[in-house]
Amino acid sequence: MSAENKIWIEIKGQLSRSRRVVLFFSLLNAILLVSIAYGAPVEYASGQKNSWFSSWFRQDTLTGNWGGLRSDLAGKGMAFSANFTTDILGNPVGGLDQAARYAGFLQVTAALDLEKIASLKGWALTATNYLASGRNLSSIIGNFYGVQEIYASGDYYFGILDLSVTLPGDKVILEAGRLFAGDVFATSPLWQYYVGAINSNIISLSGNIFFPHFQVAAWGARATYEPDKQWQFVGGIYNADPAVGNSDKHGLDFNFDTDHGYLAIGQLSYKHHQERQETGLPGSATFGGYYESSKFTGIADSSRTWRGNYGFYFIMDQMIYRGDWPEFDGPSHLSSGARYSEKVKHPYYQQNAQFADRPVGLTAWWAAYLAPQKDINTQTYQLAAGLVYQGLPPNRNRDVTAFCVIYGNFSDKLSGQDAETVLELNHRFQISPWCYITPDIQYIFNPNGQHNIDNALVLGAEASFNF
Repeated sequence: MSAENKIWIEIKGQLSRSRRVVLFFSLLNAILLVSIAYGAPVEYASGQKNSWFSSWFRQDTLTGNWGGLRSDLAGKGMAFSANFTTDILGNPVGGLDQAARYAGFLQVTAALDLEKIASLKGWALTATNYLASGRNLSSIIGNFYGVQEIYASGDYYFGILDLSVTLPGDKVILEAGRLFAGDVFATSPLWQYYVGAINSNIISLSGNIFFPHFQVAAWGARATYEPDKQWQFVGGIYNADPAVGNSDKHGLDFNFDTDHGYLAIGQLSYKHHQERQETGLPGSATFGGYYESSKFTGIADSSRTWRGNYGFYFIMDQMIYRGDWPEFDGPSHLSSGARYSEKVKHPYYQQNAQFADRPVGLTAWWAAYLAPQKDINTQTYQLAAGLVYQGLPPNRNRDVTAFCVIYGNFSDKLSGQDAETVLELNHRFQISPWCYITPDIQYIFNPNGQHNIDNALVLGAEASFNF
């Protein structure tokens, strides 16, 4: 092939890629304009329109009450739910290459209240199933912190199978089965508002150890102690066999292989002014630590191994301006005053389109993570901070505007890598109790901590639907 033909093929490839990116963002802008046009005037909790369309938008879920069957089943102790969330993002600038990518995540969950079904006081059983689809934009960019929070490799996954018992007094909850760690540990309810960057958990942690979260569950046991509505202590132990995360096993590898050790993790949390009737500014603080007993290979010298790995994290949030507290007509276990003893008996959501039971206002949050063993940890520390403003636009009390900055430092044992920094800014348009659309902007400095990868701009949107 002549040099001229090679150049022409390359030019055509670049033009084709440019057309795809331009088409993607044109479609995205159209979607956002429609969402704003339809979403802006909707105040569904107090809406006065009586049309079928407005009533449909104000109901709790997209599929409604199934002619009364859903509430009848829930009254008998059988609750079912589903959610689909999609991230459609592209990087028109920077990264290893430029592309647009779709990722989708469907979850179907069931919760059985065994006290109502079989008179087993305090007992409950929760199960989840997931279907992942799409491709990973971060593999195109080449960065460490995933830009699509709901991306998962593979397709079908069986998630948790959580058997729990709440002891009399509702202060002690014991759980066992196939469990996540990320649903309770190293997370904050404020992080649900981000599309990438923080990804619902401290991602540096899961990059260093086996940390069952998102679609990957592991055999484990957990105990939660809540002496009152302010304090909570959670301790858990998990089988640390990473093979359960293989996508070709679909979460159905139930082997209990102890050769890979265990993950022990504990967390202490304090919350204040979380009740609607309280007049103070809500806030919380969480401190946690973990130890994994597995054997770890050196990240710079694979001929050396270490036994055991540990780390610590701290998370804090504080509302600094508070306005009115909008009425909340969602499920009682998602209300601000709900305790874990109530939440554990209901379906678990990885993603939830339902708006949170929080007051209008501005909240600041901070997080820090430390993993001291630089020979075996990819990232030795992570710092993060952000602002979340609920109800910033007039008459949009359930919309949320979120900004954050994430800084992750790579081990100095990794040659050519120092730190990756991510900025994210978005606005969640709460279209209805069962739907939101979030236009999102991310900017990544030094993807994967490498200066030879161009800084990347990421644009796109997330949409979520409760069925």
